[in-house]
Amino acid sequence: MTYEFRVSDLAREFGVHRNTIRNWIKSGAIQADTGPGRQYIMQWDDYVALCDKFGRKPRLNPAQDYDPAELQQLAAKVDLPPLAISNRKKTLYDDPSWADACLTCGTCASACPISGVDGLDPRKIVRMAFFGLEDELVALDWPWKCTMCAKCEEACPMDMEIVQLMRRIRSRRERDKVPGPIHKGVQACLERGNNLGIPKEDFLFLLEDIGEELAEEACPGFKTPVDEYGARLLVTINSKEPFAEPEDMKWWWKIFYAAGESWTIAADNWEGVNWGLFSGDDEAMKTIVGRIVDNLRRLNCSALLLPE
Repeated sequence: MTYEFRVSDLAREFGVHRNTIRNWIKSGAIQADTGPGRQYIMQWDDYVALCDKFGRKPRLNPAQDYDPAELQQLAAKVDLPPLAISNRKKTLYDDPSWADACLTCGTCASACPISGVDGLDPRKIVRMAFFGLEDELVALDWPWKCTMCAKCEEACPMDMEIVQLMRRIRSRRERDKVPGPIHKGVQACLERGNNLGIPKEDFLFLLEDIGEELAEEACPGFKTPVDEYGARLLVTINSKEPFAEPEDMKWWWKIFYAAGESWTIAADNWEGVNWGLFSGDDEAMKTIVGRIVDNLRRLNCSALLLPE
């Protein structure tokens, strides 16, 4: 069990100055790690030992979820804090204190490139998650408008994990209700090895054709390497390129040719964009990543390149 605290709160609790607490942490007198929202986390036993040293009873952590039986056992041993303790169910946050730390300052909203679109506001999403409005969040289209660029998270002064929250909301939606293109892309990748469902024969024919064009234009003797065992690099491809922009692949290949690089493309499961990540489908994401790892091992490549 751990105990979470802010420097000012712990200083008030033990009747010392804030700088004293900071000095104790810095010197190692208090063994504490940095936690969410400018908080610190220390082991419960270390906290109890500190309380014994100052002759006071430990306090329950209001951000900690306690089993009712555990709460009953601890009640006689500790001083209850001013906040009411309840056996709250887990929300979209692993630790409810993440939402407690949100200042609703609006820094995230000012950094978000789509803030205001259809009323979207990262602050609203954080507060809704904190108050347990999970069904309402899952039903909204806000999380699917988010590009997961993480600008909100980078700007947040309290280090809120907003992108992780977005993924969790997406993961709660039934798969057949995930926006069509994303859901279809994940299914196509699982079934055919790429997001757009390009048949293997068409893909291999295109690679050969583009390779011949490149040999004639700028790279004498070039041949597109497919399933070459022992190549140093395994190169994945965004399926939109062979589907709509095949000429774009030549730029990478010209660099490889000029550098004398050893590389190859897998004939199967060559997709370089994992839509399982964006859809919140962890199982699909793991499967797609696993197939790429299998290609690395099968072809004995030593490195992976994701041009995306």
